[in-house]
Amino acid sequence: LVQSGGTLLECARPLKDLGATKVSCFVTHGVFPKESWKKFVGNDLIHKFWITDSIPTTCQQIAGLEPFEVLSLAPLISNYLIGLAED
Repeated sequence: LVQSGGTLLECARPLKDLGATKVSCFVTHGVFPKESWKKFVGNDLIHKFWITDSIPTTCQQIAGLEPFEVLSLAPLISNYLIGLAED
């Protein structure tokens, strides 16, 4: 879960300072109150930011914006439910 993303950016800075060429994030639930996702757009600290579509309003706001890439939970949930139905 990420709220404003401040901690992610605080962690990315020392990684870059110590020589990391790229820093990426994977977040299951991006809350981002008050459009705090904007601090990642155009910010060279984060190369790629994968986020699931668990919070649709966030996904609508970040759709097509770098560094974000939205990953759908639907296939994972569907496969799980199909497996349950077969048992």
